Amino acid sequence: MNEDETRLQELRALASRLGLRTRDLALVDRALTHASAGSGMDDTIRNYEALEFLGDAVLGLAVAHDLYERVPDRTPGEYSRMRASVVNRRCLAQVAQKLDIAPAIRLGRGEELSGGRERAALLADCLEALIGAVYIDAGWRATRQFVSRILHGKLDRVHHMDSVWDYKSRLQHYCQAERIALPVFRVVRSEGPDHRKEFELEVVVRGRPVGKGTGRSKKEAEQEAARAALEHEGVHFD
Repeated sequence: MNEDETRLQELRALASRLGLRTRDLALVDRALTHASAGSGMDDTIRNYEALEFLGDAVLGLAVAHDLYERVPDRTPGEYSRMRASVVNRRCLAQVAQKLDIAPAIRLGRGEELSGGRERAALLADCLEALIGAVYIDAGWRATRQFVSRILHGKLDRVHHMDSVWDYKSRLQHYCQAERIALPVFRVVRSEGPDHRKEFELEVVVRGRPVGKGTGRSKKEAEQEAARAALEHEGVHFD
Protein backbone atom coordinates (compact mmCIF):
# COMPACT_ATOMS: atom_id res chain seq x y z
CA MET A 1 0.00 0.00 0.00
CA ASN A 2 1.49 3.34 -1.02
CA GLU A 3 1.54 6.53 1.03
CA ASP A 4 -1.49 8.08 -0.71
CA GLU A 5 -3.63 5.00 -0.12
CA THR A 6 -2.58 4.88 3.53
CA ARG A 7 -3.48 8.54 3.97
CA LEU A 8 -6.85 8.00 2.28
CA GLN A 9 -7.70 5.14 4.63
CA GLU A 10 -6.64 7.24 7.61
CA LEU A 11 -8.89 10.11 6.54
CA ARG A 12 -11.79 7.81 5.76
CA ALA A 13 -11.54 6.23 9.22
CA LEU A 14 -11.33 9.65 10.87
CA ALA A 15 -14.34 10.98 8.95
CA SER A 16 -16.35 7.91 9.92
CA ARG A 17 -15.36 8.17 13.58
CA LEU A 18 -16.22 11.87 13.77
CA GLY A 19 -19.43 11.45 11.81
CA LEU A 20 -18.28 13.96 9.19
CA ARG A 21 -20.89 14.37 6.51
CA THR A 22 -18.40 15.08 3.79
CA ARG A 23 -17.84 13.32 0.49
CA ASP A 24 -14.63 15.15 -0.33
CA LEU A 25 -11.76 13.66 1.65
CA ALA A 26 -9.37 16.03 -0.10
CA LEU A 27 -10.95 18.83 1.94
CA VAL A 28 -10.47 16.87 5.14
CA ASP A 29 -6.85 16.27 4.16
CA ARG A 30 -6.33 19.96 3.53
CA ALA A 31 -7.97 20.85 6.85
CA LEU A 32 -5.42 18.67 8.62
CA THR A 33 -2.31 19.85 6.76
CA HIS A 34 -0.04 22.45 8.37
CA ALA A 35 1.90 24.89 6.20
CA SER A 36 5.16 23.29 7.34
CA ALA A 37 4.19 20.06 5.55
CA GLY A 38 5.04 21.73 2.25
CA SER A 39 8.51 22.82 3.31
CA GLY A 40 11.06 21.10 1.13
CA MET A 41 8.31 19.07 -0.51
CA ASP A 42 5.76 19.58 -3.24
CA ASP A 43 4.85 23.27 -3.21
CA THR A 44 1.36 22.39 -4.49
CA ILE A 45 0.43 20.97 -1.07
CA ARG A 46 -2.39 23.14 0.24
CA ASN A 47 -2.60 23.82 3.96
CA TYR A 48 -5.48 24.49 6.32
CA GLU A 49 -5.19 28.28 6.63
CA ALA A 50 -7.93 29.32 4.19
CA LEU A 51 -10.32 26.67 5.53
CA GLU A 52 -9.53 27.77 9.08
CA PHE A 53 -10.44 31.35 8.19
CA LEU A 54 -13.80 30.18 6.86
CA GLY A 55 -14.36 27.70 9.68
CA ASP A 56 -13.73 30.36 12.30
CA ALA A 57 -16.55 32.48 10.88
CA VAL A 58 -18.90 29.51 10.46
CA LEU A 59 -18.20 28.29 14.00
CA GLY A 60 -18.90 31.72 15.46
CA LEU A 61 -22.22 31.89 13.60
CA ALA A 62 -23.21 28.34 14.57
CA VAL A 63 -22.56 28.99 18.27
CA ALA A 64 -24.31 32.39 18.11
CA HIS A 65 -27.34 30.75 16.45
CA ASP A 66 -27.42 28.03 19.11
CA LEU A 67 -27.22 30.57 21.95
CA TYR A 68 -29.90 32.80 20.41
CA GLU A 69 -32.32 29.87 20.16
CA ARG A 70 -31.67 28.18 23.47
CA VAL A 71 -30.89 31.14 25.75
CA PRO A 72 -33.35 33.86 24.72
CA ASP A 73 -33.48 37.51 25.74
CA ARG A 74 -29.85 38.05 26.69
CA THR A 75 -28.04 41.28 25.96
CA PRO A 76 -25.53 41.44 23.07
CA GLY A 77 -22.73 41.74 25.62
CA GLU A 78 -23.89 38.61 27.44
CA TYR A 79 -24.19 36.69 24.17
CA SER A 80 -20.68 37.79 23.20
CA ARG A 81 -19.23 36.62 26.50
CA MET A 82 -21.10 33.32 26.30
CA ARG A 83 -19.80 32.72 22.79
CA ALA A 84 -16.27 33.69 23.81
CA SER A 85 -16.38 31.12 26.62
CA VAL A 86 -16.79 28.42 23.95
CA VAL A 87 -15.08 29.85 20.87
CA ASN A 88 -11.55 30.31 22.15
CA ARG A 89 -8.22 28.55 21.71
CA ARG A 90 -8.26 26.73 25.02
CA CYS A 91 -11.76 25.34 24.61
CA LEU A 92 -11.32 24.35 20.95
CA ALA A 93 -7.99 22.68 21.69
CA GLN A 94 -9.65 20.65 24.45
CA VAL A 95 -12.35 19.53 22.02
CA ALA A 96 -9.74 18.68 19.37
CA GLN A 97 -7.84 16.60 21.93
CA LYS A 98 -11.03 14.79 22.91
CA LEU A 99 -11.74 14.06 19.25
CA ASP A 100 -8.14 12.83 18.89
CA ILE A 101 -7.46 14.56 15.58
CA ALA A 102 -3.77 15.21 16.33
CA PRO A 103 -2.45 11.93 14.89
CA ALA A 104 -4.02 12.77 11.50
CA ILE A 105 -2.41 16.23 11.21
CA ARG A 106 0.36 16.47 8.62
CA LEU A 107 3.36 18.47 9.82
CA GLY A 108 6.81 19.28 8.53
CA ARG A 109 9.72 17.63 10.32
CA GLY A 110 10.74 20.81 12.16
CA GLU A 111 7.23 21.48 13.42
CA GLU A 112 6.89 17.86 14.47
CA LEU A 113 10.15 17.89 16.42
CA SER A 114 9.21 21.14 18.17
CA GLY A 115 6.02 19.58 19.54
CA GLY A 116 3.64 21.30 17.12
CA ARG A 117 1.18 18.41 17.26
CA GLU A 118 0.42 19.28 20.88
CA ARG A 119 0.15 23.05 20.46
CA ALA A 120 -3.27 24.38 21.44
CA ALA A 121 -3.29 26.97 18.66
CA LEU A 122 -2.58 24.37 15.97
CA LEU A 123 -5.20 21.95 17.29
CA ALA A 124 -7.79 24.72 17.47
CA ASP A 125 -6.95 25.89 13.95
CA CYS A 126 -7.30 22.37 12.53
CA LEU A 127 -10.67 21.91 14.24
CA GLU A 128 -11.91 25.18 12.74
CA ALA A 129 -10.55 24.10 9.35
CA LEU A 130 -12.50 20.83 9.64
CA ILE A 131 -15.63 22.85 10.33
CA GLY A 132 -14.87 24.91 7.22
CA ALA A 133 -14.45 21.72 5.20
CA VAL A 134 -17.81 20.36 6.37
CA TYR A 135 -19.47 23.66 5.49
CA ILE A 136 -18.01 23.71 1.97
CA ASP A 137 -18.89 20.10 1.24
CA ALA A 138 -22.11 19.43 3.17
CA GLY A 139 -23.67 22.85 3.80
CA TRP A 140 -24.96 24.86 6.71
CA ARG A 141 -27.39 22.37 8.26
CA ALA A 142 -24.81 19.57 8.46
CA THR A 143 -22.26 22.00 9.85
CA ARG A 144 -24.60 23.20 12.60
CA GLN A 145 -25.28 19.60 13.56
CA PHE A 146 -21.56 18.80 13.64
CA VAL A 147 -20.75 21.87 15.76
CA SER A 148 -23.61 21.16 18.16
CA ARG A 149 -22.43 17.57 18.55
CA ILE A 150 -18.73 18.21 19.17
CA LEU A 151 -19.38 21.20 21.44
CA HIS A 152 -22.36 19.65 23.21
CA GLY A 153 -20.76 19.56 26.65
CA LYS A 154 -19.37 23.09 26.40
CA LEU A 155 -22.64 24.53 25.09
CA ASP A 156 -24.71 22.64 27.63
CA ARG A 157 -22.63 24.15 30.42
CA VAL A 158 -23.20 27.66 29.06
CA HIS A 159 -26.92 27.08 28.58
CA HIS A 160 -27.36 26.20 32.24
CA MET A 161 -25.32 28.98 33.75
CA ASP A 162 -27.37 31.12 36.13
CA SER A 163 -25.43 34.15 35.00
CA VAL A 164 -22.74 35.02 32.50
CA TRP A 165 -19.55 36.05 34.18
CA ASP A 166 -17.42 38.82 32.82
CA TYR A 167 -14.13 37.43 34.14
CA LYS A 168 -12.26 40.72 33.89
CA SER A 169 -14.92 42.52 35.96
CA ARG A 170 -15.03 39.62 38.38
CA LEU A 171 -11.27 39.84 38.89
CA GLN A 172 -11.47 43.59 39.44
CA HIS A 173 -14.21 43.11 42.05
CA TYR A 174 -12.09 40.45 43.74
CA CYS A 175 -9.12 42.83 43.97
CA GLN A 176 -11.32 45.58 45.41
CA ALA A 177 -12.71 43.18 48.02
CA GLU A 178 -9.17 42.13 48.95
CA ARG A 179 -8.12 45.81 49.13
CA ILE A 180 -5.28 45.33 46.67
CA ALA A 181 -4.38 47.21 43.50
CA LEU A 182 -6.53 46.55 40.45
CA PRO A 183 -5.18 43.98 38.00
CA VAL A 184 -2.88 45.16 35.21
CA PHE A 185 -3.11 43.53 31.78
CA ARG A 186 -0.19 43.63 29.39
CA VAL A 187 0.44 42.22 25.94
CA VAL A 188 3.02 39.43 25.90
CA ARG A 189 2.76 38.49 22.24
CA SER A 190 0.94 39.57 19.09
CA GLU A 191 1.44 37.71 15.85
CA GLY A 192 -0.21 36.57 12.65
CA PRO A 193 -1.85 38.30 9.68
CA ASP A 194 -4.59 40.84 10.32
CA HIS A 195 -7.44 38.47 9.48
CA ARG A 196 -6.28 35.87 12.02
CA LYS A 197 -4.06 37.73 14.47
CA GLU A 198 -3.55 36.14 17.87
CA PHE A 199 -2.87 38.03 21.08
CA GLU A 200 -1.38 36.70 24.29
CA LEU A 201 -1.82 38.77 27.45
CA GLU A 202 -0.82 38.27 31.04
CA VAL A 203 -2.44 39.78 34.09
CA VAL A 204 -0.52 41.03 37.11
CA VAL A 205 -2.00 40.91 40.62
CA ARG A 206 -0.06 41.83 43.75
CA GLY A 207 2.86 42.75 41.53
CA ARG A 208 3.28 39.35 39.89
CA PRO A 209 1.85 37.54 36.85
CA VAL A 210 -0.95 35.18 37.86
CA GLY A 211 -2.60 34.31 34.57
CA LYS A 212 -2.20 34.28 30.81
CA GLY A 213 -4.75 34.15 28.02
CA THR A 214 -4.81 34.05 24.24
CA GLY A 215 -7.45 35.24 21.82
CA ARG A 216 -8.27 36.70 18.45
CA SER A 217 -8.65 40.12 20.09
CA LYS A 218 -7.14 41.80 23.11
CA LYS A 219 -10.53 41.69 24.86
CA GLU A 220 -10.83 37.94 24.37
CA ALA A 221 -7.28 37.41 25.63
CA GLU A 222 -8.01 39.60 28.66
CA GLN A 223 -11.04 37.48 29.53
CA GLU A 224 -9.01 34.28 29.29
CA ALA A 225 -6.18 35.77 31.37
CA ALA A 226 -8.65 36.99 34.00
CA ARG A 227 -10.25 33.55 34.16
CA ALA A 228 -6.82 31.96 34.70
CA ALA A 229 -6.06 34.53 37.41
CA LEU A 230 -9.31 33.78 39.22
CA GLU A 231 -8.49 30.09 39.15
CA HIS A 232 -5.01 30.86 40.47
CA GLU A 233 -6.52 32.89 43.31
CA GLY A 234 -8.91 30.09 44.16
CA VAL A 235 -12.05 32.04 43.29
CA HIS A 236 -15.03 29.82 42.40
CA PHE A 237 -17.12 31.35 39.63
CA ASP A 238 -18.94 28.50 37.84
